[in-house]
Amino acid sequence: MTNGPPEPPLIIASARDGHRRSFSEADKRRVVEEAVQPGASLSEVARRYGIAARVLFRWKQELKPSAAPMFVTVQIADATAVSDAAPSEKERAP
Repeated sequence: MTNGPPEPPLIIASARDGHRRSFSEADKRRVVEEAVQPGASLSEVARRYGIAARVLFRWKQELKPSAAPMFVTVQIADATAVSDAAPSEKERAP
C-alpha cells in the first residue's frame, strides 16, 4: 500500500518503422528510478521497456541533479611583494 494517488501506467508505444517513440519526462523519471534501485540491472530494465541500455544511461545522466556551482575565495597579491616562501637576499648569497 502506498501513500498518495496511484501512478498512471507507463505507456510505451511500439516503434513504427521509421518513427521514434517519445517518452514524457515523468515516464523517463519512473524508468530511471526503477533502474537505480538496489539490485536492479540497467540492461534488464531497458529490455523490459523496449529501449536500448544506452538510452536509459543517457536519461540517467540527463535527469541527474547537477551540482550547485561552488565559489572559492581567491586572494590576489602583488607580484612584487615579498612572500614568505621567497628566499631573502642573505639566503641567496653564497
